[in-house]
Amino acid sequence: MKNSLGILGGLGPYASAYFYTLITQKTKAEKDQDHLNIILLSHASTPDRTNYILDNSNENPFNSLLEDCKTLEKLGCKMITIPCNTASYFHDELQKHINIPISNLVKTTTDYIKYKNYKSAVIMGTEGTIKAGLYQKRLEKENIKCIFPNQENITKIIYNYIKKGIPVPEDLWNDTVKNLNADCFILGCTELSILKGNNETIKLNDKFIDPLEIEAKKILNIYQKERL
Repeated sequence: MKNSLGILGGLGPYASAYFYTLITQKTKAEKDQDHLNIILLSHASTPDRTNYILDNSNENPFNSLLEDCKTLEKLGCKMITIPCNTASYFHDELQKHINIPISNLVKTTTDYIKYKNYKSAVIMGTEGTIKAGLYQKRLEKENIKCIFPNQENITKIIYNYIKKGIPVPEDLWNDTVKNLNADCFILGCTELSILKGNNETIKLNDKFIDPLEIEAKKILNIYQKERL
């Protein structure tokens, strides 16, 4: 499909499905034909991004990501978005090999934080995202203070609960975010985006920034202006 949006998904699958839903919900449409043409490639068997960042002896997901980007390009996509914060670690190298834009989820989010004139942010993400400094490197350049929660709790919330489709205990979440004072909280793992969008017991206010929501708005601004 020419001029489609390519979504490189499966990283993880719940987040990809949620991102597709976000784009659909936020599209101003009166009929099917008003929606974007989208090719969703859900490659769930892609090697774990965090495992590789933490220990480079683990399987490198780069070749898998590159092959998928090339596939989306060949299928006629005009742009690629990857709904995975940790995968932004590979963005610059992927872009060198791809002739269409690959949106950078971390950049999209930090640009928004800068636009909002926030001066401090709690970064909630995988160990890979934190170790690679994906958010803090960009935020610190803008003199935005970075604050970190209990990483053990964040890892448990992501891997022991959300990825397994198990509701996150409210007391575990409350223990993680208590005593953290900042202008905003970055839900810097797409599994945490799911928590904001779909959780029935844990209600997150507007201080909790969902990168997938920001990315969806950006994509729609690009595509709907051109009426593809």
